[in-house]
Amino acid sequence: MKIALVLLGIFVLAGCQSLPPQKCTATANIAGQDTSVPVYDVRTVANQTQYYAGNPFGWKWVSKNNFTHSTCDK
Repeated sequence: MKIALVLLGIFVLAGCQSLPPQKCTATANIAGQDTSVPVYDVRTVANQTQYYAGNPFGWKWVSKNNFTHSTCDK
């Protein structure tokens, strides 16, 4: 039983990670409601600006066109 608790504790701690610094925020209209989305990086690929967006986009590169407003410079 103690081994199971120790293993559970190790798995919980291993799942914790620190977030990268947030560069800016963007607003996305999701299901008819404006939602503030943290943006952690900005890049341009083939003349298209993309944001590395956190939740609700699940830490993926998302096109700038998915947002209605942003505080990002690039």
